[in-house]
Amino acid sequence: MEIFDNLEVSKVPSTIFSDEEEEFRKSVATFVADKVPPFADEIDAMNEIPQHIFEAMGKVGYFGLTFPRKYGGTEKGVLYHCIVVEELAQASGAVSMARNATIYSGTPIAYFGTAEQKEKFLRPLAEGRSLGAICITEPDVGSDTAQMKTRAVLEGDEWVINGVKRFITNGGIGQHTVWAITDPNAPRPQKGMSCFVVPKETPGLTIEKRFNLMGMRGVFNSQLRFEDVRIPKENLIGPLNKGFEILMRMFVTERATATAEATGLMLGAIKTAKQYAKTRIQFGQPIAKFQAIRHMLADMVTDCYAARLMLYHLCKQIDAGGNPFKEAAMAKLFAASHGIQVCLNAIQICGGDGYTKDYPVERYLRDMKLMQIGGGTDQIQRLIIAREELGR
Repeated sequence: MEIFDNLEVSKVPSTIFSDEEEEFRKSVATFVADKVPPFADEIDAMNEIPQHIFEAMGKVGYFGLTFPRKYGGTEKGVLYHCIVVEELAQASGAVSMARNATIYSGTPIAYFGTAEQKEKFLRPLAEGRSLGAICITEPDVGSDTAQMKTRAVLEGDEWVINGVKRFITNGGIGQHTVWAITDPNAPRPQKGMSCFVVPKETPGLTIEKRFNLMGMRGVFNSQLRFEDVRIPKENLIGPLNKGFEILMRMFVTERATATAEATGLMLGAIKTAKQYAKTRIQFGQPIAKFQAIRHMLADMVTDCYAARLMLYHLCKQIDAGGNPFKEAAMAKLFAASHGIQVCLNAIQICGGDGYTKDYPVERYLRDMKLMQIGGGTDQIQRLIIAREELGR
């Protein structure tokens, strides 16, 4: 058992993390252990996240890590953001996901917004005073975002938005970053898409339904209707008809975040399985002494280690000013697809106990499945990687 006694899967080698980064990770782990695990089962069962968890994260600055200091952030970067994602996901994927959507919502504003937009719309997100949502997916539009039906028409000094968006995390309860078609006659749909900020209290914006999800329970995920929603023309983010380019830039951060969510869920599953294997006695000894179990754990920690190396390299590329589109797709694909097997192995090691809600491994599996769907499916990631390697 000594191999597992010495195995600390969360610790990152000093050749990868600086002392400052590792100390930050430890501080986040301490914060999360105090604030989230006591409520994790309740969040999953009751399908609701207590507001005090968001308030606590806001007070310590966890919403503003990627945003400018001038507008309420700390400018620590995507690596620090993903450290928080990993630690939160080990305790509650839902809490992490609700926070993640807020960062996604603010990213287009941070990259492309005006000073006025950043002060008005980014600051509340960065300071944790408002959740955020990104509105892309529609009833008939998933991976093929260019075919979206939502329209925005300029009437005088206002944009008028009509359409339906679904599977919107924090939809209706947070500030919305919305993509819509502004030039339906563009030669390519991608050339006629724009990006807007729509506050949650805007008239004409309604919640049609809340989805009852398999995993990530606690997250408020909804279908929204935009019916003659009027916003000032100043709520356009970036240049007119450049929404697709903004979306592609946002996807890099989103996929790095999804990778961190997956590695966090892997870490949680490994820790649970490891502890169970060391304490479950069968045939007169802990099951961790059996080669079959040891080999399963060896595969699990290897997959997790590889996924984390991809994640940290990706984060450092982004923080250095790069736009690693292919690397983001590869990292997300690897972490999500291998993460599913890690969670399945964790359930198998825990046996019948793993199939109950007495242990969190079944929740990790349910949460992990979303990583193969949200932010671009595994199949879409493969298309992106192949296209970047081979061309269209």
